[in-house]
Amino acid sequence: MKRAHKPGRGLSVFGSQQHERGLSVLGALGFAAHALGCGPADDRAACTAPPSASPELFVDATAELGVDARHHFATDFCELTDTIGGPGVCVLDADGDGLMDFFATDRAGHDKSLYLRRGDRFEESAAGSGLALTGLDAMGCVAFDYDGDADVDLLVTANGGDRLMQNDGGVFSDVTEARGFGEDTGFSVSATAGDVDGDGDLDLFVGRVVGLATCPDKCSLFPIACKAERSLLWINHGGHFTEDGLGRGIVHAEPTLATLMLDFDHDRDVDIFVGNDMGIAFPDRLYQNDGTGHFTDVAEARGLAGAGTDTMGVDAADFDRDGLTDLVVSDFSMRPIRLYHCYDASLPCSNDVLPDGLEYVKWGLGFVDFDHDGWVDLMAATGPVGVPDGTPTHLYFQRDGEFLEHHASPDEALGLRGVGRGLAFGDLDHDGDVDALLGNAGGPLRVLRNEAASGHSLVVTLDSLAAGAIVRVTTDTGTQTEHALIGGSYAGSSDPRLHFGLGQTCSADVSVAYLDGTVRDFASVPAGALAVTR
Repeated sequence: MKRAHKPGRGLSVFGSQQHERGLSVLGALGFAAHALGCGPADDRAACTAPPSASPELFVDATAELGVDARHHFATDFCELTDTIGGPGVCVLDADGDGLMDFFATDRAGHDKSLYLRRGDRFEESAAGSGLALTGLDAMGCVAFDYDGDADVDLLVTANGGDRLMQNDGGVFSDVTEARGFGEDTGFSVSATAGDVDGDGDLDLFVGRVVGLATCPDKCSLFPIACKAERSLLWINHGGHFTEDGLGRGIVHAEPTLATLMLDFDHDRDVDIFVGNDMGIAFPDRLYQNDGTGHFTDVAEARGLAGAGTDTMGVDAADFDRDGLTDLVVSDFSMRPIRLYHCYDASLPCSNDVLPDGLEYVKWGLGFVDFDHDGWVDLMAATGPVGVPDGTPTHLYFQRDGEFLEHHASPDEALGLRGVGRGLAFGDLDHDGDVDALLGNAGGPLRVLRNEAASGHSLVVTLDSLAAGAIVRVTTDTGTQTEHALIGGSYAGSSDPRLHFGLGQTCSADVSVAYLDGTVRDFASVPAGALAVTR
């Protein structure tokens, strides 16, 4: 069934009905902004009523949207690469039309998938866009603008060497060796991007897992039995990369499955969280940036080492709205999702846990305000290891400071069972709320359309090199804080736009703080969208 239009939530930068309100004072500052709202310019409080949530909070819209991608196992299920190697999914605007598209990985011998938004459906366009990459044993991906030309490029992580795909007007070409990546032949899954050295371009951290040739046999499910490889820190010098991890303090060789760059301590440089499998031997790391692009591991001091755990996915948000950044990390079965609640920038974070999630292996996950009440919720992909039986997707709504699980019935979209791995988020139907894209190992990719939203929203779009910026949105109910992130979750990256739920409120004050110290403030921005370009 086609989804009905939800009144008061059309965003004219994404749709056909336009109502633009210019902020003329911004022109003299050398950047453009527009706020698109639901009320008259002189009466912002008169916006239309927000929509109501549907009884079925998420709908499987895969077939309706024309998506039929499927991941394939290479040989059999006990291969290590099939166990912890994808599929990854990335949400990005590949063709620059302002609508979100998405890319999904697959094993060697199978075309990868690029779905471009065309009208009310998606069109598979990987071959024509240069992203079929049939011979590549692809695991994950991360979308980022490495060359600063305002279109979004793609790094595809792989077994046997990653690929850097340069975007030129929606057509991608392989520039891996030309840009300095020729030496990498490892097994990589997750990656993240940010400006680690403060020179204005985006650097790249690639989490490598193990050297597959060192594993005792092809059916080893335990990376600890294999030789771990050091993850790679690629420094961007005007579009050409050199690997300088050891020189900058990235010294540990360990099986890394999740990673995220963010300004964790709010000191205007990006730090790097590294989540490792087999935590009994390889604790997680938080590499703190000293301001020059050199790093020291402070995970133990901040209570984030997670010894004895198996980290698969990670995300960051100020979930309690106290101004400090908290983390969530997925883990193996019989261990809960770990919620790191950070109360004080100088003290260790507390390791709070969610009430459920013990029975399944958790992978990609993310903080998203699905219902637009102004408080982030949490979704997590689950999928078994070593057996083909599927498991459902977990959803937790935040209520009064607690994350309460929505128990989906088997016939709900969230109750459909699969071998979940990659999970990315974005407004895929450009209606102002956040949908989910779920990659299943050896199974179908699923588009989970959000029907849970029942409030207004504000979508903030930053320029393509703004990774690490911190955006604060304030209403009469308090302040929400989000980081501009590239990567995270597991083996993928999400919609780069920042989505804020406003509840019944029709406008908000917005502050954007960039890593270079620049701060842009906007007062009384109407619900809808705000685009900020330096």
